[in-house]
Amino acid sequence: MKTDKKAAKLRMSELVPFIAFVVLLVFFSIGTGGKMLSSYSLKMLIEQSILTIISGCGVLFVVAQGSIDLSVGVNVALSGVIAMHVAQSTGVGWLMIPVALLIGLFMGLLNGVIVSKCHVPSFTLSIAMLIGVRGIVNYIQTIIGVEYVPASMLFITSSGFRIAAFVVIAAIMAYLFEFTKLGRYSRAIGENETTARFVGVPVDRMKILVFALSGLMAGCGALFSMATVGGTTQTMGVFLEMKVAMSIFFGGVLVTGGSSAKFYKIILGSLSITIIVYGLSLMGMSDSHISQSVEGGLLLLILFMTIVSNRKKKARGETAAPAPGETPPAEQT
Repeated sequence: MKTDKKAAKLRMSELVPFIAFVVLLVFFSIGTGGKMLSSYSLKMLIEQSILTIISGCGVLFVVAQGSIDLSVGVNVALSGVIAMHVAQSTGVGWLMIPVALLIGLFMGLLNGVIVSKCHVPSFTLSIAMLIGVRGIVNYIQTIIGVEYVPASMLFITSSGFRIAAFVVIAAIMAYLFEFTKLGRYSRAIGENETTARFVGVPVDRMKILVFALSGLMAGCGALFSMATVGGTTQTMGVFLEMKVAMSIFFGGVLVTGGSSAKFYKIILGSLSITIIVYGLSLMGMSDSHISQSVEGGLLLLILFMTIVSNRKKKARGETAAPAPGETPPAEQT
């Protein structure tokens, strides 16, 4: 009987992201007089969600381990700005692709090494990187200014190319997360890091790998960002880390990760957040303070749900999940 009840609760928790997505879609479809369901709006929903999903694919691995990477936004900006400048200054347009990926990968590796070897909490580290690297990006942009995609690479700005590339990358990341040791080990670490170490999971190596993967996907995100707007901007990557975190947690992934982490949740969460922002725009409430207030309310809702989950787990004698911003038990030293 207890097993049946536990299974029922698990099934319900898996259904919540779908229910939230459908409710939001129906609400804004009615509120916009059906405009939300037009072919143009649906296309815009997908295109506006691509950057969040691509950047969040790598972060999902990090969250699955009970950690967080809030430096993804500035990593996107740094990778994009440097890659675009290299392409423009050398006259070799295709260099923007490997340079963006390598810069993103390096930043991710740096984060992973510091977290795993120096035992610095990921939240503290990524906040420091968020502030410090943003200053570097702003300094670089004051010197080189805004730059545009080289003529030889304009094909990446087409909607068809971006959607096709997104599908391929998302499929690869979904396979890695759901069907390989990298994904399974990450969820095991999130469930219980001590047990994972005991059964032979190379925890430190896995932490470095997932942060490196998060950085690599930030490099991909930089390419998608530049392809979408046609170049770099002064606001490149700003608040992207918040959108990624909101998408993951709103999709139903617990802060501690573990078995609650599923790849489809980043997709549903990203689409749900985009529906809210785009739906408000269609309803004539596109002011930034309105959308930011709604997003802030969602974060408070996530925090409330996490606190309730903590209390229930404590009442059952289980290990509690930390609230957003707290250090997970696996990271305490």
